[in-house]
Amino acid sequence: MSEDRVSSLSQKIKKLNFVCVSLAGFILLFVTFSIFVDVFLRYFFRRPSIWITEVSTYLFLYMIFLATSYALQQEMHVKVTFLLIGFSDRVKRVFHLITSIFAMIFCLVLFWQTTEMTWTAFKEKWTTPTMLSAPSAYIYIVMVFGSFILFLTFILQTIEQFRSSESPKNVEEKK
Repeated sequence: MSEDRVSSLSQKIKKLNFVCVSLAGFILLFVTFSIFVDVFLRYFFRRPSIWITEVSTYLFLYMIFLATSYALQQEMHVKVTFLLIGFSDRVKRVFHLITSIFAMIFCLVLFWQTTEMTWTAFKEKWTTPTMLSAPSAYIYIVMVFGSFILFLTFILQTIEQFRSSESPKNVEEKK
């Protein structure tokens, strides 16, 4: 892939990640307001809703999978950095590459498994075993989308990191 294509794709994924995390934020506002209304109805009118808890649980899944790749992009994910103290930058880059490869493999397996589960849920018309009996495929589809975008974000971030580490500035510093 040429550098312009990678840069262009990276910018598009960054914009998509921002849109997804913004949507996750709006979902969080909706869930928060809904739970507030449910608590109000329950304690003041003794008439709780039947759907807010269940829908909030499903929307929580949406929030997680829509925001994860943005968290990776902004380097807000959990890292174990104390193991790298005292190592050279080269060793740190190699370690980062290895962990990124394992993370990409995990994302691919997650994508594959969630795709199979979602497709099965769609074909067999699975519904949730609750009072709402919501179609499961529409609940699971965000896991397919989120794991794929997370995989792409990992790939592009890794490419960008290694391109920047081999830039002419860094090559000059090595001499």
